Amino acid sequence: MCRAVSLIPLLDILIRMMVLGQLLLLAVLLAREPGSTIKYLMLAIGLSVAGLVMLTAPIADEQYGLLRNVLLLLTDAFAFLFWLLIRYLFEDDFHPGRWPRPVKLTLGLLVLVYFYALGIQAGNSPLHDIIHAVGLLLIVHAGYIAFRGFADDLIDSRRRARIMLILGISLYSTVLVVFELVDERYRNAELFGLINAGVLLLAATAAVGRLMRLRYDPVSRISPDAPKSAQAITGPVEDLQQTPILSPAELALAQALDGFIEQKAYQQNSLTITTLAAQLNCPEHRLRRLINQTRGYRNFNSLLNDLRIDDAKQRLADPAYDNTPILSIALGLGYDSIGPFNRAFKAKTDQTPGEFRRSIQNRR
Repeated sequence: MCRAVSLIPLLDILIRMMVLGQLLLLAVLLAREPGSTIKYLMLAIGLSVAGLVMLTAPIADEQYGLLRNVLLLLTDAFAFLFWLLIRYLFEDDFHPGRWPRPVKLTLGLLVLVYFYALGIQAGNSPLHDIIHAVGLLLIVHAGYIAFRGFADDLIDSRRRARIMLILGISLYSTVLVVFELVDERYRNAELFGLINAGVLLLAATAAVGRLMRLRYDPVSRISPDAPKSAQAITGPVEDLQQTPILSPAELALAQALDGFIEQKAYQQNSLTITTLAAQLNCPEHRLRRLINQTRGYRNFNSLLNDLRIDDAKQRLADPAYDNTPILSIALGLGYDSIGPFNRAFKAKTDQTPGEFRRSIQNRR
């Protein structure tokens, strides 16, 4: 029994070496992908996981010397990098550069607090526990983001990724962060370290396998940064260029969707892909695929917002609507409140509805 226990650290280190090998292979595969924010985030996450693998190995902290702080920095960066990756993957309009100034200032303050906890306190202070708690909140929020957009996602592979990736990594990361907050006796348990290494090996192997299959799944490839709606089309299917070959049933569905858009039925309240499929009398998964393949949209709300904001711009520029409150225009276009309308309008035009209306009036 004692001999079996004594082998745990050796087995732990062996598994961790295998994890590092898989992470190196993952980096090589990612290096072959086109340059994109998602690619670089995945590389950064791989480096962060490598730091975690080394930092949690059954090796005394004193053996690392100054390298320990570097590994601690890489490990603690995981939650934030993971949160950013999830937002880039699943929020088509995510742009950190547009964050409000208070958010940027708060983030900068947290970075200063972190380096104080890391450098001055050597990572052993209540401040560092606060950093772990913030990491836990980021991971929970990442899971919320994935589930929030699940119903509107038009890409089947991305819908599956929302479930598999988020449930798996979020659950593991949450357990890991919570584990960091518990008693040190449990944190340093050999058996937990071995289990931790095994889970990391499985996750790294799955990531490598997924990347190796990407060449056969062009829809899921890591695409270069570009305006995500650059290929989005709202016009009739007959006007689309390079339209995929449609079966008679798909062509009939595309024409039915054209009629729905021409009648401006998208202005109805609480419209979802599910209710639209019911109105068009077709399976929901077929409608998702049709919109994505023929119109270039990856999210149903993006299609709705483009159609509705185009109508909003026309109304705001029309003198007949000069005295109509913006809230009334928003409600008339199908929005349930002014907030989502303002956010969608600014995301598309870089102006609020009020600013857009005033700019038109000043040019008359």
